[in-house]
Amino acid sequence: MAGHKTEKATQAIQANSRRSDQTSHQLIALIFEGRLAPGSRLPGEREMTEMFGVSRTTLRDALNRLETRGYINRRSKSGSYVCTALPQPFREPIEEIVDSKVIGTSAIIELRKVLELWAVAKAAQAPPKQSLGALDQCLKTMEANSAFRTDSQFARYRDADLKFHQVIAEMTGNPLYIHLFHFFVDLVRRSISLSRQLVPGHFAANNLRRHEEVLKAIKEENPERAKQAMLAHFQYVEEYISPTKHRRP
Repeated sequence: MAGHKTEKATQAIQANSRRSDQTSHQLIALIFEGRLAPGSRLPGEREMTEMFGVSRTTLRDALNRLETRGYINRRSKSGSYVCTALPQPFREPIEEIVDSKVIGTSAIIELRKVLELWAVAKAAQAPPKQSLGALDQCLKTMEANSAFRTDSQFARYRDADLKFHQVIAEMTGNPLYIHLFHFFVDLVRRSISLSRQLVPGHFAANNLRRHEEVLKAIKEENPERAKQAMLAHFQYVEEYISPTKHRRP
């Protein structure tokens, strides 16, 4: 009798484990498909249990697995947020090398440049009006905060700049590239710490002008010009972050 109960308990545990596996795989699929983008908040537990047809215990087990593998970040009293679809074993060695300063910011920027030239050309082929509106809003926010008089102004400018590039990434419609974009941006953050005290006074206006050229080319649906404008932007950034190069005004 006791043996029968033990067997049933074992079967129940195995069944729950399989359901947890299935649920975690479904969540990973949603992340890779772009339905759960990096930085987005996962639905609440009740909604997800209904969505996947599982118990809260099964769901929490699946979320624990995703957190362990680095797909999500669970914040107390705030919820669970998507980190990236790139698995931890892929990210960790690169992040360690960047943290140890073996790879510099310029190496990361070089890779971003190649990827973003492709992305902006793709975005310029048939730009949705909603995306163009989002890009316009980014530039307005950058312009409104370009004085850098306070740390909060600098932060709003920096976030709008990042959002501008993120919208372009999303316009490609390629979920894998979107996650790669976020990964490289995180690497830049790890490799360089910027504050408004380190930014020359002319940087904000010049950087804004280069973003305006990128958006103009996208609106004109001119992929080649968009690539040229993005290249000019990255060349300016490269000169800015490299102390051995002459920085243009």
